[in-house]
Amino acid sequence: EERLKAVLDDIKNSAGQIITFIDELHTIVGAGATGESAMDAGNMIKPMLARGELRLVGATTLDEYRKYIEKDAALERRFQQVFVGEPSVEDTVGILRGLKDRYEVHHGVRITDSALVAAATLSDRYITSRFLPDKAIDLVDEAASRLRMEIDSRPVEIDEVERLVRRLEIEEMALEKEEDAASKDRLEKLRAELADKKEQLSELTTRWQNEKNAIDVVRELKEQLDTLRGEADRAERDGDLAKAAELRYGRIPEVEKK
Repeated sequence: EERLKAVLDDIKNSAGQIITFIDELHTIVGAGATGESAMDAGNMIKPMLARGELRLVGATTLDEYRKYIEKDAALERRFQQVFVGEPSVEDTVGILRGLKDRYEVHHGVRITDSALVAAATLSDRYITSRFLPDKAIDLVDEAASRLRMEIDSRPVEIDEVERLVRRLEIEEMALEKEEDAASKDRLEKLRAELADKKEQLSELTTRWQNEKNAIDVVRELKEQLDTLRGEADRAERDGDLAKAAELRYGRIPEVEKK
């Protein structure tokens, strides 16, 4: 309750310069109320809404609005309803394109435009229990997460060759103890095969490590780019045009070139 009061005081003192957004708006009804105090978040913001000291945008579902907000007539009067329908597949693709860079940076993978189109189309077709764009965003997130796990995990091909090398090494140790001609002939062939498999294992491991390192470098550059773009946006909002120009036309293009 004290933290919410402090936030509301800051909003009040901003003289209308802050627009507040609350997701799951229905959760403020009854939030913070205890047996000793009936003051909940909804009752705390109602006076500020009535006086125009708080500019608030809230998001909730129609069912939850009816269940919680409509029951509080004083709170409901302070809001103007804006119905937002489920976006189309085409709109969802546009939303995913806007989020693509963030998920690429977060997971350290490259997400193609065709993957975004497929996520929007297939989630709309097969995931019937949820709505766009939420289900398409989750699909992209889960797919990128799984790909990242595959990149970080050793490839199956390397594991198979490594197991074969170990088996051949065990067989080599056993054959070294034998004295008959057949065993010595088998040992000679086995050592040639073992050397070949060790070389193959080394090549596969090196290639995998190089690919992993390259992906890590790209991920780091994308993180730098995301940070620089955020700094440029803040500089423009603060009116620091010199810093914004330096970032937009200097450091950002330099990182993009890399």
